[in-house]
Amino acid sequence: MSRARALWLLASLVGLAFVLRIYHLDTVPLRGDEAFAVRYWADDPAQVLRDLAKWEPHPLGTFFSFWAWKNLAGDSEFAMRYYPLLGNLIGVAAVAALGRRLFHHWAVGLLAALLWAINPFLIWHAQDVRNYAIWAGISPLALWLFLRAAQRNRPRDWLLYLLVETLAVYIFFLEALLLVVQGVYLLAAHRDRPTLRRAALTWIALAVIMIPWFIQVGYLAQTDYQGTTQDADPVKLLTWFLPTLLTGRDFAAPWRIILPLLWIGLVLWSSDRRSAFFAAWILVPAALLLILSTRMAIFHPRYLAAVAPALLLLTARAPLIQKRSLAQIAALALLLTPLPGIPWLIDYYQGEAAKSADWRALAAYLDTRARPGDLILQTAPDPSFAYYYRGKVAETSLKSGEAIAKQIETETAAHHTIWLVGRSPEAESALRDQMQEISTHAMSNFTVIQYRSRDVSDAEIAVSTDAVFSADGVPLARLVGYTLLGPDPYTQATTLLLYWEPLANADDISYRVFVHLIRPNTPLNGVPRWNQDDHPPFDDPIATTHWYEGTRRIERDIYHLLDDPARILDPGTYEIRVGFYDPNNPSERLLVDGGGDFFVLPGAAITPP
Repeated sequence: MSRARALWLLASLVGLAFVLRIYHLDTVPLRGDEAFAVRYWADDPAQVLRDLAKWEPHPLGTFFSFWAWKNLAGDSEFAMRYYPLLGNLIGVAAVAALGRRLFHHWAVGLLAALLWAINPFLIWHAQDVRNYAIWAGISPLALWLFLRAAQRNRPRDWLLYLLVETLAVYIFFLEALLLVVQGVYLLAAHRDRPTLRRAALTWIALAVIMIPWFIQVGYLAQTDYQGTTQDADPVKLLTWFLPTLLTGRDFAAPWRIILPLLWIGLVLWSSDRRSAFFAAWILVPAALLLILSTRMAIFHPRYLAAVAPALLLLTARAPLIQKRSLAQIAALALLLTPLPGIPWLIDYYQGEAAKSADWRALAAYLDTRARPGDLILQTAPDPSFAYYYRGKVAETSLKSGEAIAKQIETETAAHHTIWLVGRSPEAESALRDQMQEISTHAMSNFTVIQYRSRDVSDAEIAVSTDAVFSADGVPLARLVGYTLLGPDPYTQATTLLLYWEPLANADDISYRVFVHLIRPNTPLNGVPRWNQDDHPPFDDPIATTHWYEGTRRIERDIYHLLDDPARILDPGTYEIRVGFYDPNNPSERLLVDGGGDFFVLPGAAITPP
């Protein structure tokens, strides 16, 4: 293959990788770790050096590069994910160059670049605001520059390697594992003194440049950081790491063992003199990570992302097997290795394997319903919340290690309304004991429960009214006002709070309140009523026959509309009608002063979100 044709094909593969990585780049909201990177990694460098770098287990280069990118491109989901996307694209060209150098054949490099472009594991991380995809792209480039420098032994080649390797170790700490691989290779393949001398000088220079890196590692060693993933498990290197790095997914038994063993068997069967280098490239970092994981929970495939090029290159070399019949079948089997990951990738693009809950929906829900003076109480903190919710309502989280009941008591004393985000039986029980439960709505992975003080505050009544309902000419109730919570662009579920002032007791009828959502002038099958919620006032044993106590008081009455997500509002404007009726004779309604047997809430028109 001519060099020009190979470069054209490589450019096409870079384009393919770019398309697959930018597609739906900002469709799914940021997960917690991504939001943490946007908010804290990319914070002011002085503050990062003073605080974050001493306990966050990522190198200074990651923090500073994310800060620079955020200031250059902005902090939107698309902008911040674009940075790891670009870093990961470097891997396409780097893997192709490695294949060309190691196998002296463009086909291997280009096929490995294709496998890199479509690899679901790499695509997922390229759309993630973290440093793993960037490291996975830069590390093979550093290795290629190292191999070229070791072969040519020119000062400029060693200088280029030094620059890129410095960037790699400052992007991710575990790049140091690849330095061990490079040292093993150099001692095994290049024992001439000039090469060893320049390599030694280069690594001495790298060590000097890494002094801040070593200082940070020293600080981190003094912390109690224990990792956030899993403890070491050698078997999972076979059943989890290998399938994930090759296909982007793991498999159920027995395939989680059969498929990796089949791949290893085919690779070993077609091995040659270069296999020792690939064995070191794969096994040395894996063994070192295994050892590190016995001290902290960092056992995860993403920490071996820089080993993915070796696996892809071994897969891509299958067409070069110079045997026939059975060997051709083996080659085809190796080339088909990435295919099981394609269905997962399709699901990922369609949102069926979303990496994050729908924080946008939660933010819109709270922004529409919560008001200044309320409190948003999360059962567990997550950095994504503050990234998406920009409202004016105070937010906090339950603190671990402290009695939940005591925390709830403190918050209910200070706030009239509390929005509990997430489930906590103990917190819910404590809130119900001290407040009135208003609504419970579920969206994406969230459940939001609203609680209000049992004492009605004039400030919570959004719209004042003065509609009086009478029975046989006797005023029974005054509708003092209402508050309408919802809908919003993501959630049509709506809560209506009616505020009644009882004026008298009904003689012998326990009236019910009806709340009807009406689409005027556009009846559905001849019936204009679209949705309703009917029940006795306050939905409790207090009936209209004995609800008046002789003193003026205001009672909060709760109604829910459009709670069924399967029933979507048609286009149009809807009004809300309120009234009383006799449950034994529904056609008998109380009359409203001014005429009519229902009251249209002023300003309560609802339009579909």
